[in-house]
Amino acid sequence: MSEKYLIGVDGSEQSRVALAWGLARATERGASVRLLHVADDSFLSESVAFLSEAQKASEQMLEAEIAHARSLGFTGEISGTAVVGHPIAEVEEASKQADLLVLGEHAGSRFAGSFFGTRAVKVAATAHCPVAVIPNRDVQPGAGVVVGVDGSEASQRAIAYAAEEASFRGVPLIAVYAWMPPLTPGLEYLWSEELVESQRSAAEEAIAIGVAGLAERYPDLEVRREIVQSPPVAALVQVAQGAELLVVGSRGRGGISRLLLGSVSHGVLQALPCPVIVTRAD
Repeated sequence: MSEKYLIGVDGSEQSRVALAWGLARATERGASVRLLHVADDSFLSESVAFLSEAQKASEQMLEAEIAHARSLGFTGEISGTAVVGHPIAEVEEASKQADLLVLGEHAGSRFAGSFFGTRAVKVAATAHCPVAVIPNRDVQPGAGVVVGVDGSEASQRAIAYAAEEASFRGVPLIAVYAWMPPLTPGLEYLWSEELVESQRSAAEEAIAIGVAGLAERYPDLEVRREIVQSPPVAALVQVAQGAELLVVGSRGRGGISRLLLGSVSHGVLQALPCPVIVTRAD
């Protein structure tokens, strides 16, 4: 069964960059595409006439984006949904039937408050499938797929996803482990060369465990290991500059955790050094 991609559209330049990215990926993988436009009802009148006009405008926007998708040369299966409602709730519900949700970044200051902006972070936290957020700029191909490693279940899911991506694309998988010594003033003297070396050994072990088994599953996959003495977000953003893709894990959807994306995944979505995919760890 082919994959199903859900792409959020709003007619903006950044939305169309994400649309083009999603269509290209769908073409490569033979996936079907469903476009979704949500007219935010937060500021709309509750009158039937007003909501009817909003629905009509949403449908017109959707028709224009489907036509734009065809103008880009996409010949695969494509459909669309236009609704008036709460964007996060509507996208969360729609994501139940998708294998990948694709969103664009917000224009101007990063994630400054639009649906495909601050709310994209919230969508990534509540979606039922992996979420790709695409920056509004060109990314040079061939620089590899970057993934964060920290030994957690979320990290393991991200590594598996990133390895499949790198293998499919024929590019290296770059596994990044970041660590920082405690910054408590007055305790710097505790960080001897031996202790730093032990931290490096622990990092190498964590990466080795994280990528164990990939050589058997993907014999042609090149795995590069990066150990960076830096906060995790800064390390991933640094290594992922110009990469084809950065994959990070999120927390599961159980209880309060479904509302918390996690500081690392949240941080890289704000920076967007390249296309970022947030995987699920249900």
